Amino acid sequence: MAQRSLIQERRNRIIRYINENRKADIRQLAELLGESEITIRRDLIELEKAKKLIRVHGGAILNEQKKSVWQTSSIYNRLERNREDKERIARMAATLIHNDESLFIDGGSSNQILAPLIRDLKNMLFVTNSPDIADILLENEENRIIQIGGEMTRDTHLTIGPDAEDNIRKYYVDKCVTSVSGIEPDEGCYAAIPSEASMKRALVAHARETILLVDHTKFNRKAFCLAFDLSRVSTIVTDSQTPKDEVERLRSKGISVHVV
Repeated sequence: MAQRSLIQERRNRIIRYINENRKADIRQLAELLGESEITIRRDLIELEKAKKLIRVHGGAILNEQKKSVWQTSSIYNRLERNREDKERIARMAATLIHNDESLFIDGGSSNQILAPLIRDLKNMLFVTNSPDIADILLENEENRIIQIGGEMTRDTHLTIGPDAEDNIRKYYVDKCVTSVSGIEPDEGCYAAIPSEASMKRALVAHARETILLVDHTKFNRKAFCLAFDLSRVSTIVTDSQTPKDEVERLRSKGISVHVV
């Protein structure tokens, strides 16, 4: 009985740590709790079975899978979820962006993975509503970066709202790279909250081309707000787990679809 109580207390401490920090790696937890990495790994397996967390390579992240369609989830959580798929998508997307272009780069996990891959392009003008992405792009001093002002969201680390949209409407760029919370090929692209949907509408309306980055989990999934119609989308980059019939439906609409 005492042993069981000790195990439960240790696992409760793991959950508290991840709730506070959004994520943790096995080494951190082993040092914090004074246990072996094998023990911590066993704890994470059991906690994932109980749907308390999501295991990722080397550790775990907060389980936010049950968020409602009107709620956003943490950028830290989304960066780790389906990470390998998003990295392949980002590498392909990087090949579609070229020197001497102007680019809206929306916030989000896929674009945050993309940013270091396009940072060293030449003579670029980047416009973003993500301070995290702006920090990455600023590492190359040769390119121009415009940070869109506005209300900062806590979960997604984006600027949104009327001020941000007014800023966006001042510009017109070659390409917009964005992602969405859900996509229905016959209806359009969805966002979780109205201000996010409105921001995405402004972004795609002021770009000559729109490149949409979506992994397979976003297909046939609605969120709270319809953000924009697929007629606004030039190119979609997705992963190989996306159903083939969905890919063909998109191509039949004249959208270039890259599957990686």
